[in-house]
Amino acid sequence: CGHDPIELDIVGWNILIKACCRRGAIHRALKILNETMPQKGVEPDTYSYNTILAALARVGDTRYLQEYLIGMTNKGVKVDKYTAQAMVDGFLNVGDIQGATSLVQDIFNQHDTLPPYTSHLKIIEFALANGLIFEAKRHVYFIQQLWKWQPSQHHDEKFCQLMEETKRNPKLSREAVLKLFRYFGEDLSDQDFF
Repeated sequence: CGHDPIELDIVGWNILIKACCRRGAIHRALKILNETMPQKGVEPDTYSYNTILAALARVGDTRYLQEYLIGMTNKGVKVDKYTAQAMVDGFLNVGDIQGATSLVQDIFNQHDTLPPYTSHLKIIEFALANGLIFEAKRHVYFIQQLWKWQPSQHHDEKFCQLMEETKRNPKLSREAVLKLFRYFGEDLSDQDFF
């Protein structure tokens, strides 16, 4: 019709990536992320990667999940709670509860972020439902470490706010964790808390 084609910005590319992922065309979304966007001079952002990671999580492709997380961090793209959530979901979708627990701890230690509180509950529920009491207790131990966390001069205000919200979340309280264990017929004793 005689006019130049519309040039997409990052939002437009992210919409295309999400549409591809939602329609099951992950390979097309990966091509947009890895080839088309760089050719057009547009750098993928956290949303671009999180959309890909969530799609890979839904199909349980943990190898590519890890590969894209590494690529994301190597490019200096910020890891956020949705990144952590996608990683947890992917590992839980293939039944790797130990991997999910370790990932939450690694992402917290390396990137100062946590998944939404529901991811913590999923890990514990999956572990208990599969009879992996040690793994459930291991994640409760991690949550207890979060309860006792104290800020330092190296932490920014946003991270400190995240930690305070996590510490005060009633769904992650001692009482809530005890109730969750009882639901699965398991008990936590005082020795399980520090």
